[in-house]
Amino acid sequence: MADIKRLHYFNHQFLRAKDFTDEQNYHLDMRRRHNRLLHTWGIAEGLTVEFDTGASEVMVRRGAAIDDQGREIVLTEARPVALAGFAADADVYITIAYHEQQTDPTAETGVEGNTRWTEAPLIEPSESAPSNPSIGLILARVKREGTEVKDIDETERRTAGVVAGDLLARSVTLNTPGVDPSLQPSMRGSGDTKRVELDGGLQVSGSVDMEGNLNVTGTVDGRDISADGAKLDAHTAHTDNPHEVTAVQVGAVTSVDGVSNPGGDIDLVSANAITINPNDDANRITIGENHSGRTNNPHGVTAAQVGALPIEGGTVDGNLGIKGQLSLRYDESIRAGAQFLKDNGGSALRALVDRPSSFSFRNAAVVAISFQDNVHGVYARAPNSTHSLYVQGTARVTGGVDPYLIDTAINASGQVLRTGDVVRLKGSPVSRFRGDNNKMPVAEVTLVDKENDTAVIGIVDREAIPDSDEPDHRTDRQDPTSIPDGGELFMVTLGSYAHCKVDATEAPIEVGDLLTSSSNLGHAKKATEPKIGAIIGKALEPLEEGTGYIAVFVNIQ
Repeated sequence: MADIKRLHYFNHQFLRAKDFTDEQNYHLDMRRRHNRLLHTWGIAEGLTVEFDTGASEVMVRRGAAIDDQGREIVLTEARPVALAGFAADADVYITIAYHEQQTDPTAETGVEGNTRWTEAPLIEPSESAPSNPSIGLILARVKREGTEVKDIDETERRTAGVVAGDLLARSVTLNTPGVDPSLQPSMRGSGDTKRVELDGGLQVSGSVDMEGNLNVTGTVDGRDISADGAKLDAHTAHTDNPHEVTAVQVGAVTSVDGVSNPGGDIDLVSANAITINPNDDANRITIGENHSGRTNNPHGVTAAQVGALPIEGGTVDGNLGIKGQLSLRYDESIRAGAQFLKDNGGSALRALVDRPSSFSFRNAAVVAISFQDNVHGVYARAPNSTHSLYVQGTARVTGGVDPYLIDTAINASGQVLRTGDVVRLKGSPVSRFRGDNNKMPVAEVTLVDKENDTAVIGIVDREAIPDSDEPDHRTDRQDPTSIPDGGELFMVTLGSYAHCKVDATEAPIEVGDLLTSSSNLGHAKKATEPKIGAIIGKALEPLEEGTGYIAVFVNIQ
């Protein structure tokens, strides 16, 4: 990759328009790099959404924000947003995004052109949330009754912050929107002691692990617990009945039929797990057992004696019918015994929806078939750090694949790659393989930096998830949209994809235009002179000017 350059001036130097543009681009890139690497994206100041009672529109107040590209979004004046065009009672999202356009045309200079770039934020209302909230930042969700605005929901609004790391601060004050500043809690160090002082209340949802003593100088629930402790200590030292409480006062048994106990005569009744049947004529008591309330196994009956499976598991001979859901919890200790999915002449595990149980499918260990509309045969879900579906070996698909295909590659660009970047083959030999029998080569890629590059290979999707038997070198699992240098990534090589960085400076992009690589680092552009091997795909969205993200159909050719 090319080194970072900035302009060097000297006397009698002849400067062109590109030189001044390069000067601006250097400072823009450095400032946005600073914002992206040291700050998190979100609202930095203001940009509140307000409304008047009975109004059908809202007002976005001035303020500033940062998107995940490090671009500063500044609204210098309040701007109204009309909502009359949306269906009655529909909630409406209000979003803001970076936008720039050329303005201020020249006058009486003998040449034509615009003298300024105006950075005017794009504020848009929509009934659906943005597909990429780090580019189109959510300001609020507007609640409506009919066409009138009734409430503003800011729960999905995100505030800009700093990237996690070592932090040295004298004090920290939490800032909750809408709360009086005097009521905001704060933390600070306590002199030369290794202790934190909290100015405000503390609410804990979960467990609190503590080493050391708990010193309380105030009250708990309005009580002085130090006085309660002294009273408790005084009572625990007693072995007698200091308050002379009687059995009648506490409802205790004083006598039993058939048992000598002078001064009392009460009837016996069944209680808990014991049934008591008194017989006054025979002066006899019959005591039996009632197991209905027991949760243990009082007689030590084994699972084999009653024909049940033991808790540690076992084998069922024949079919197992389940009405409802079956939940299987993975346990590493029983992994070696989880071989029931091996085919023994029939399906080891079968799940059918809306079809008689006589349905047979014998050439698969696991069968999941749905005969009901809008019900999937198999649904698999997992966190971003793991694969939703892991296939060891080959996979056969007889239907469609929706919506795009990805391949694994290595970031060899020397910088962070991000979702939507257009990449090319680095040109280095393949040094890493993966998959069944290492049949899948993992190539090194870098950002495209020239027009009509026949080494173009795809578009960055996200950070690759390592296989279960591979080391995990990811630096930030919570942000799969950025891939550090040397990290593995998924890149889109075929199909419809929503995020592709494009540059329409040379020529506007229309729907259906062929796209090729651009000299603008990591961007695609309209292929005005298509070249075999350098075509990335087709544009699914237009872009009239400048740079941005559009949806594309990837088809390398």
